[in-house]
Amino acid sequence: MSFLDRFALWLGRMTAWCFAAIVLIMVYEVAARYGFNAPTTWAHEVSILLASIGFVIGGAFCMAERTHMRISLLVDRRPRLASFSEALGLVAGAIYLGGLSYAAWRMAEKALWRFSLSGAWDPERSGSTLNSPLPGYLKALLFVGCVLFLLLILRRMLPLHNRWRLR
Repeated sequence: MSFLDRFALWLGRMTAWCFAAIVLIMVYEVAARYGFNAPTTWAHEVSILLASIGFVIGGAFCMAERTHMRISLLVDRRPRLASFSEALGLVAGAIYLGGLSYAAWRMAEKALWRFSLSGAWDPERSGSTLNSPLPGYLKALLFVGCVLFLLLILRRMLPLHNRWRLR
């Protein structure tokens, strides 16, 4: 297992705690809203942030753990198709994530590198009552997650390339 795989597994396990934090935040929000008639302005937005972190890192985590969902009907009947099927999936994933990484970079760049007329940094904001800069940070996180996932796919393609080349 490479350093990249171990890093993605560690990062995935750390971000899994985001979902536990969401549960605690929602319990607090319900108690504050209905028990004390004092709803929060931040609970919904922070919950979305935490869930987004978990989902963005989840793809790379599943790739490192080799637990992505597979439809194995043909591979089970014809084991010779297994390496071809894996290679096809990796190539398709690399093409998709390459495009998604580029698009995420463009979105993050536009969301984060914004400045007001006075020259102050003014990243994209949510427009909610909290009006936090989380949308810009989430777009940057999407870029990081896509690149990590792409690197894991490219790393996984190396042994397949060597195996096909030797035939």
